[in-house]
Amino acid sequence: MTGIQPDNGNTEASGRFLEIAEREVGRIILDIHDGPVQNIFAALSQLYVVQRRLAQQQPSLNDELLRIKRSIGLLEHALNEIRNFMGAFRPPEFERRDLVSILEGLVIQHEELTGNPVSLEILGELPAVPLPVKISLYRILQEALSNAARHGQARRHRVTLSCDGRRIAMQVCDDGQGFDVAAVMQRPLAGHFGLEGMRERVHLLGGSFNIESTPGRGTRVRVEVPYGRND
Repeated sequence: MTGIQPDNGNTEASGRFLEIAEREVGRIILDIHDGPVQNIFAALSQLYVVQRRLAQQQPSLNDELLRIKRSIGLLEHALNEIRNFMGAFRPPEFERRDLVSILEGLVIQHEELTGNPVSLEILGELPAVPLPVKISLYRILQEALSNAARHGQARRHRVTLSCDGRRIAMQVCDDGQGFDVAAVMQRPLAGHFGLEGMRERVHLLGGSFNIESTPGRGTRVRVEVPYGRND
């Protein structure tokens, strides 16, 4: 198990940092859509034309047609991957929507992409929360679900949200294969930046982060963050 205890530093400044970072993500997504995505689509369109003309005029060029077909397949796969990435990281109107609505949308998206059912339970009433809290809980849940499906081969997830009057708590459990938390957290350069990212988001808000996992028995991520600016 690993954890971060509340930090009484300037959480308001940290919140502004998270807002700015999220806006930058939105700008990057827009740049990707207007640049590489459009270029790949244009290249695919040209290859479709060449493939069709060669098949009609030079049907004997089997090797060349096969290479074109393979190139088209690679480009289509790359385009689909980029679009999935953009869909996952496009800001979901954080300012306008409430926390529950945002998380429900993420759960539906994850179920559609993976086929894994996600149980989302709200324990009691949740207050309106500041934008940085909505952004952080959304991204943490996104990362926890993705890690469980991709690395833990999880098939089911359970998410619970609650409030004790001062702090919002979110718990994410899965039935995956689990892992050695201590060993992973000691290797930050081994490709496990997702855990560090979750922990850092919570740290910036002055909250607490704990993760428990047992090989073969799944993983539990628990986050608690103050939802007031000066909590």
